[in-house]
Amino acid sequence: MSTRYGEIADDLRKRIASGEFPPGSKLPPLAELMGTFNVSSTVMRDAYTVLEQEGLVDRRGRGGIVVKIHPDQVRLTVRDRQIERDELGYYSGPQVQHWRALPWPDGERTRTGLAPAPADVAEMLGVEVGSQLTVRRRLVGDPDREEHRQLADSWIPAWVTEEVPALSGPTGLGGMYDRVEEWTGKPLRWSEEASTRMPSPAEAEALRMPKTGVPMLRVVRLTSLAARGRGGPRVVEVQDIRMSGALFTVRYPLARAASARWPVAPASSDYYSAPTPSPEEES
Repeated sequence: MSTRYGEIADDLRKRIASGEFPPGSKLPPLAELMGTFNVSSTVMRDAYTVLEQEGLVDRRGRGGIVVKIHPDQVRLTVRDRQIERDELGYYSGPQVQHWRALPWPDGERTRTGLAPAPADVAEMLGVEVGSQLTVRRRLVGDPDREEHRQLADSWIPAWVTEEVPALSGPTGLGGMYDRVEEWTGKPLRWSEEASTRMPSPAEAEALRMPKTGVPMLRVVRLTSLAARGRGGPRVVEVQDIRMSGALFTVRYPLARAASARWPVAPASSDYYSAPTPSPEEES
């Protein structure tokens, strides 16, 4: 159900998108908009809150309501997601080869300890929610661009740290992936899932993000051992990577599946009139 403040926010949103209120400009004063829309100050402030949560405006007290550069109007930095390697070890894409671990306020570059597993991490690792896992937390970034940074938490199950104790402390040259591959004698495999959520205040501060209005891009990487027998691949790490959604986007290659192998067979059904198969038929 629409609300009056929602209707006003929609009107102002369209006027911002049209360029009537360009980035850096101020919206008309509160009293003027109250008269224009014939509403109370409470309704107008609720409309402002909607626009602020969407990242369209910034409230600056006596400085008024200032229009921000919206992420949709900015060319984001593309992060190609692929595993590469140089003399330092593995890294995830050419855009971050020169990135380095940044120091936390206490001077540490990797914070390692035990912590209860979050629900989604526990499900991916096949452990109980709240299980004590080793977690390695890093803040990684571009030495030349302070705003280009990411948080990366590596969650490691107990059976892995028992086999590779180095993962509970300094890992040495090449990092944790080299230590695991040395243990198994086989190459690791990786897959990733991308999603978004709003940052916590601590995450926003670490990533130099506004505390409201800008979503955080989250990439969750699963590191697995090759399948052994019927049990399938075993996940040895879940890495929770977070970065500013106002600065970055991720890009993955789309491989042709076996059904789309070239040369393809001519299409034989009309896309708009063909019946939709049921889940039973698809399986």
